[in-house]
Amino acid sequence: MQSECYQRLQPILSEYLHVYQFLNDGFIRGQCESALKNFLLKRLDNEESSHFTCQHLPTLEQRLAGLTSITGYDRLKPLLRGASDWDEYQEFLAQIDITLFFKHKNLLKEIEPELPHRAGNADFLLSFSQQDIYCEVTSFESLAKSIESLTKDGDNKIESKFQKVRKEQPWITRQDIENETEVNRIAKNLLEKTKRQLPLNHLGILALETGKSQVYCYKIKEVAKKLFPKRPQVTLIMLWSLEKGSQIGEAPFWFVNPNSPYQNIGRKLLEHLGQDNKVIS
Repeated sequence: MQSECYQRLQPILSEYLHVYQFLNDGFIRGQCESALKNFLLKRLDNEESSHFTCQHLPTLEQRLAGLTSITGYDRLKPLLRGASDWDEYQEFLAQIDITLFFKHKNLLKEIEPELPHRAGNADFLLSFSQQDIYCEVTSFESLAKSIESLTKDGDNKIESKFQKVRKEQPWITRQDIENETEVNRIAKNLLEKTKRQLPLNHLGILALETGKSQVYCYKIKEVAKKLFPKRPQVTLIMLWSLEKGSQIGEAPFWFVNPNSPYQNIGRKLLEHLGQDNKVIS
């Protein structure tokens, strides 16, 4: 006898061809039998969130439909299936939206391509001016897991540093020290991520999605100063946020790495995209 969970969810998802390709009959059945772990299924099965999730499904269907013709499209399946909470699902959507941005510009070559320098995959691959461009997407909702609220020990270290610094620089506030600490943590995380995910001998783009977080351009500028000298392959940082009244589907800010051997190609790419007026120096 089919479970009540399966009977509730299967008819809803089967209405959406592309979503159902990824969250298919067998996957739904398995989730219902072993307790729901997938974020989307949990939201659909929850009485309080089901209505809003049903309203979201048509937009997810449209997003996926826009990428079906691209090599590697099926590699999105484990990403959607594996998203177990809001942060992971938000990062999945960010990757979809940014991939669609480049697809609409006729630059998208492959989704989840194999990396040339190690086992693993980048988020997507572009082709421009006979160059392969590897791209990695990070949402700050996901990144926050590794730089989340300071522990008591970390808080004590900040207080100790604040007391030490203020003796020589009395104009420094505790908030200044906290901001510096956060920038350092973000930079450290991204140094590790870009070393793994963006091959050294290729132009690379790091796309940072901050639409739902409180990390803004001025802070990313400080992060870029720390990241760029050590990661010349990170030619461009694409800040995908809602600053400056931007709409979803466009990047209000870009940062160009002056240390990258590919910076000239990067600037030509921005001109091609009509984004060269959004570069922060």
